[in-house]
Amino acid sequence: MVNINILRGISRTTLLISLIIIIVVAAVGGYLLAMNILYKPTYKVSEVKVGIIQPLSGSMSTIGRYNLWGAQFAVEEINSRGGIKSLGGANITLVIGDSAGDPSTAAREAERLISVENVVAVIGAYASSNTKTVSDVCERLATPCLNGDSSSPILTRRGLQWFFRTTADDDLFSKQHAEFLKYLNTTYPGSIKTVAILYEDSEFGSATAEAWKKYMTEAGFKIVESISFRSGTPTLDSEITRLKAANPDVLLVAGYLTDAILIQKTMKKLDFNPKAVIAQDAGYINPAYIKEVGPLGYYVFSREVFNWDLFEKVPGLKDVNDRFKAKYGVDMDGSIIRNYVAVWVLYYALEEAGKKASPTDLKTFRAVLRDALRNIDIGRGVLPVPWDGVKFDETGQNIRAKGIIVQMMPDDGKYHTVWPPEYATRTPLFPMPKWSERPS
Repeated sequence: MVNINILRGISRTTLLISLIIIIVVAAVGGYLLAMNILYKPTYKVSEVKVGIIQPLSGSMSTIGRYNLWGAQFAVEEINSRGGIKSLGGANITLVIGDSAGDPSTAAREAERLISVENVVAVIGAYASSNTKTVSDVCERLATPCLNGDSSSPILTRRGLQWFFRTTADDDLFSKQHAEFLKYLNTTYPGSIKTVAILYEDSEFGSATAEAWKKYMTEAGFKIVESISFRSGTPTLDSEITRLKAANPDVLLVAGYLTDAILIQKTMKKLDFNPKAVIAQDAGYINPAYIKEVGPLGYYVFSREVFNWDLFEKVPGLKDVNDRFKAKYGVDMDGSIIRNYVAVWVLYYALEEAGKKASPTDLKTFRAVLRDALRNIDIGRGVLPVPWDGVKFDETGQNIRAKGIIVQMMPDDGKYHTVWPPEYATRTPLFPMPKWSERPS
């Protein structure tokens, strides 16, 4: 005879186990359903078009081409890693505009990219004067403008709502120049008392000169001469002659590629011998400049945002540079890496924007992309640059960007990081030898 109490116990146990199984299955199913809802892309598109404007013809075309390579390389990496996940793996397609180094042309290209090509954002446009007109068009047409390589402080002081800059500006860089000279004076007491300024007269050079005047004066250095010139001028003999007569301890220079080459050649020709030359990046760090001037560029200092010798100090830098060099045959420089970084920053914003809107609704998508850039928060070590990351203030300026000082060394003809001390791989060579003391 079957014991009823035993059957009842078994039934209760079976019921309890069944309930537990049902609850677990329901919980797992609910979790998987939730994950599918959360992570399955709401919007799917095959591509997202991004405009980029660079000087691909004219006197700045060499730099423009290198900058474009940096952006294209980043796009290739992003697309090869699955594209924009929030938009179903959409690829980024760069739509290219050529400013020819002219502000008016740059503005027309921005108009075309936004109104005809229907890009979601515009990256560019190297020369600060070009970026100024491009960003004005983007503001009027409510399209995000992300700048990675223009440094005029004026760009983020215009109250724009659609403009963002990842690189530090010349105000910060100029302040760091003054700090560097004070550092040299600590190492070599009393060596630097006077400075002179030579700058190209567009937005970039003019803003740099004003910042230099401010910070050099505050640091106690006397400005004995300040001279402007038109970028691309065929001769600088009269300007260098004036500088030689002023006899500054340090020459501060802001110029583009052809200017930088001409300045170094003219300094040697006219035997102008300041104790140091400090450049505001631009033409002085371009691979074409280094190749063209050779030994004429030895001992020159320049501000930078990147350098090849920081491989051991900046996560991911060596790997990125090696892959870039394998494809394009040159090492990255400050302008190349900044365009590379700008694309990656835009990518992170695109991932966030893709969770809220589709590029097929262009007006809405541009707005949420702008908001994503406003709220972006990238920490140190994510991007291959010696910055603290990327976070934009209310003006659109990245407050985590920084600069370094490099010097072209005579033993290998390469730029090495010499300041700040935490990033330095070499000791600064100062003062630089006179032209007559160098090997002919």
